[in-house]
Amino acid sequence: MQMPIETLLERFKQRLGLKAPLNKSEEGVYHLDFPPDYHLSILPLSMGLFLSSLMVPIPKEGGKEALYIYLMKANLMGQGTGGGAIGIDPTGSFFTFSQNLSLEVDESIFKEAIEDVLNYTSYWREEITNFYQERVL
Repeated sequence: MQMPIETLLERFKQRLGLKAPLNKSEEGVYHLDFPPDYHLSILPLSMGLFLSSLMVPIPKEGGKEALYIYLMKANLMGQGTGGGAIGIDPTGSFFTFSQNLSLEVDESIFKEAIEDVLNYTSYWREEITNFYQERVL
């Protein structure tokens, strides 16, 4: 049986000693912020959970096509993303890293999934920045 998302989140926050209140949007998305500047969104779905984190702003000009091809290759069969996916936020302003979790999520799986999303977010922030600086600037 699936543990309620609120319980998973509260226990996770307790484990990390996070004091900030649990934020839930009108759309039902939970938001967690981690130092120094990581923002994680968690959307409960009928078949599990959808985790998404903002990475870096999308460059406004110059060389975007090469960067998009690089990121599409990373997404190919989840090879460069550990089964997650690099995408674009609804505003078209940021690259995101997202991952789906199946219906059966316990505290251990939930913690590992959040760590994975944040680790891949950190890795791809650096990769995107380096790629853009080396190829465009």
